[in-house]
Amino acid sequence: MNNSIVTKKNIVWVKWSRIVYCAALVGIIVGLITLMFKNLVEEYEHLLFNKAQHFKLFFIVFPLIGLLIIYFLRTYVFNKKKNKGISEVLEAVREGKKLPPYKVPSHFFNGFLTVVFGGSTGIEVSTVVATAALGDMASRKDPIFKKYRKEFIGSAIACGVTLLFCSPLAGLFFSYETIGKQKTKVFWVTHLVSVGFATLIIFLMNVTPVFNLGNHETVIHYQAIPFFIALSVLAGCYGVYMTKVVSFVKKNNFLDFSPYLQLIAGGVLLGCVLFVFPQLYGDGYHAIESIIHHNSLFVLVSFWLLLGALLVKPFATGFTLKLGGDGGVFAPSIFGGAIMGALAGLIVQKYFFADAQLINFVVLGVALTVAATLHAPFTALFLTFGIFNSYALWLPLAVLVFISFYISKKIFPYTVYTLALKK
Repeated sequence: MNNSIVTKKNIVWVKWSRIVYCAALVGIIVGLITLMFKNLVEEYEHLLFNKAQHFKLFFIVFPLIGLLIIYFLRTYVFNKKKNKGISEVLEAVREGKKLPPYKVPSHFFNGFLTVVFGGSTGIEVSTVVATAALGDMASRKDPIFKKYRKEFIGSAIACGVTLLFCSPLAGLFFSYETIGKQKTKVFWVTHLVSVGFATLIIFLMNVTPVFNLGNHETVIHYQAIPFFIALSVLAGCYGVYMTKVVSFVKKNNFLDFSPYLQLIAGGVLLGCVLFVFPQLYGDGYHAIESIIHHNSLFVLVSFWLLLGALLVKPFATGFTLKLGGDGGVFAPSIFGGAIMGALAGLIVQKYFFADAQLINFVVLGVALTVAATLHAPFTALFLTFGIFNSYALWLPLAVLVFISFYISKKIFPYTVYTLALKK
């Protein structure tokens, strides 16, 4: 009797020790790969964007080059298999479909080429799908792990998001809210261990936040609260606008040519959009940096250009994805939220409340739009804390993200990814 109890305890101990060991390995491998990918994209996007600023014709040429390379890679290396973004991860989790190993290089290569050459998306979705494939591969390494495939996929995704936004809680909540609402003990163990190691990498490698607020002092003026609420309503509507426009552009054929000619014509068209709105190049984070560092003056001088970029952004993202680019609406919603917040803040400063701080509206705009577009309020909340490395606005954010999320979901109950599954 005692021997059987000891044997059962040993089996349980072996099971959990293997799960913890595998989760730790996932955290380290995914964390290092994501960090390398992130740094490479930032470096080369910055390099090519600067070249395009000095020679404007590159805004038209670069997207075409990137899309053509992706086309040839997909045709001759990845056997004409298209990447479907986060929807393929949701299919893997909900329907048990396999995430083949080629998804790792496919999404990393295509994501790199898309953003570096100006495709108007971001590396977040490429990272999510590639890391999900790594998690799927890890779950097949031991018979014990096969039962917990969803948990390992989720933990790998949580690691990737943690590294991208310097926020462990954003990683945890993104996996929970977007990929699958699991409450098992294995879910929490795998996620906490993996994200713990990803966080350790952030500290050891001295990973800095996406945006540096510098000396900006974020003080809440209570007179601005009604305008914050109005911004949350606008963000909810903009989230629906982005979802519908991106989905519409992706599913419709506007150029009735052969695939190759369609790619060339579409690439040139996308390049022309970037020529007029250079803020849309790549993930667009360079435009947000300009707003943060130059504040009201930059927004005032570029007001109509930024307004145009805000409205055109979903079309540019949709065309990028339609033409074979890799990505999704993660970075576009951050960009759209920041631009909308900056424009709203400038209007409030000029006509209603002169002491309103523009940076507060930028930070709020990001969180509210991400919550509305992804239907993930907790992810939006902690993602915003991470990318700005500031918790000063935690109180209004903690309330307003749910307003924008509720409005968005009430108007249109789907995200870009769940809508793709429905169809």
